[in-house]
Amino acid sequence: LSSIVIIALSLERLITLYTLPKVPLWQLKTLTKLIGEGNLKVALVDIAKMPKIFQEWINILLEYPPKIAEDELGLIILHKRIALQRTLDWLNLFAITSPMLGLLGTIWSMSHSFGMISKSLGTDGMDKMMTYLSEAMYATAFGIILALISMSLLYFLRQKSEQYLSSCELMLNRINLALALARDRLKPGALND
Repeated sequence: LSSIVIIALSLERLITLYTLPKVPLWQLKTLTKLIGEGNLKVALVDIAKMPKIFQEWINILLEYPPKIAEDELGLIILHKRIALQRTLDWLNLFAITSPMLGLLGTIWSMSHSFGMISKSLGTDGMDKMMTYLSEAMYATAFGIILALISMSLLYFLRQKSEQYLSSCELMLNRINLALALARDRLKPGALND
């Protein structure tokens, strides 16, 4: 059951991460140059070609005063981080509990094998005891394997989500910097035209 849940959670997160709109870093240099030079009309044409979510975020930078826009985008990125990593808490739980479940299986099986020793030391008793001991070792190994898989997937998925969010923050910070440069160069209100 644990392995099925781990696989399902991991697949769901992978699909979610790979279906997120790609951050257009390739277009960022041109866009920031246009904004920095005050050529906002041409920049808006490039912004319109971006995925809708990035258009909304950039519009916040364009429409609100700098401090309010930064605060609003900080909250949006925080909300996005929480949404992307919420499921990862479950993977963390399975990574912690899987070895414990394996040890529980070990103790359970070993208790049966010790019970067999006390009942009989004949050939039949030894066969059953070895069966229980092998089950115990399988339970421990399975628990450790599940924990390793969970930890590996947790690390990989957390890194991917952080990498995505860092790219988003980089894009927004560069655009915000270009807007600040444009505001400094141009007369008041020129960016709003």
